[in-house]
Amino acid sequence: MFPTDSGPMWAAVVYDNDRGRIDLAVINNLANTMSILYGYNSGSFRSQAILSTGFSPRAIVVGDFNEDGRLDLVVANANSANVGVFLRTDSGNFATQTTYPSVASPYSIAVGDFNGDGHLDFVVVGFYWAIMSVLLGTGNGSFGSPTILSTGSVGWSIATGDFNGDGRLDIVIAYFSSASVGVLLGTGNGSFGLQKTFSTGRSPQFVTVGDVDGDGRLDLIVPNSSGMAVSVLLGIGNGSFKSQMTFSTGSGSSPYWLVVADFNADGRLDFAVSDSSSKNDCAYILLNTCQSL
Repeated sequence: MFPTDSGPMWAAVVYDNDRGRIDLAVINNLANTMSILYGYNSGSFRSQAILSTGFSPRAIVVGDFNEDGRLDLVVANANSANVGVFLRTDSGNFATQTTYPSVASPYSIAVGDFNGDGHLDFVVVGFYWAIMSVLLGTGNGSFGSPTILSTGSVGWSIATGDFNGDGRLDIVIAYFSSASVGVLLGTGNGSFGLQKTFSTGRSPQFVTVGDVDGDGRLDLIVPNSSGMAVSVLLGIGNGSFKSQMTFSTGSGSSPYWLVVADFNADGRLDFAVSDSSSKNDCAYILLNTCQSL
């Protein structure tokens, strides 16, 4: 066990290319801080170094935003209505955050090159307003003013992928209140086309992307916190998805967060699902038993 600050909420793995080590970054929602645990390459970590974030950090993602070969961090500061970018320094530490305005109460961030200029950008959704912000990167670690786009509903989670095979990044947003996900296809210039929504189970708080059935097309995987199940929406390859299939996580469960990986080395993507219910207080592994669902 490695202590962090108060209210640890989200973690990211940050590989240090210069030193060949794996570090951990943990955002602490109650303390308004981020803990950095620098790795020893032995499975152990140094005592935390603490960096100040904005108020109520809710999400963290990784990317090389100044293109120096080192991975940096960006944090959604929910109650500060901004995002904070932490650049990795030559010493292997992280600089103080530089903040950029975003949507009110930013809750989830996704990173990618949305305008095809070779620089990483990010898109942010918040849980109070039905909008998202796109911030285009310059390649030197700074970002332009946010472009505000309507989503039609309040988004809780956002992910990226090329859903129609045109080489441009698209986005998908989980909508908690409307039991759906919305797919917006990228135009390649930093904007997105009209949204198409697809039904999920009840209260989706998270969405992720992977090729579940091995057909070379990206699928959507959504844990439904009030539905006691995980929804899988298989991609058609043109930006649309088939009707959901649901996989139970058991009576009384509240699946909240999910990661996709091949846990049993059979060449198929499996799911690890966290359960936020106080009754169960556990995580589940759902193994993929079919090459084609």
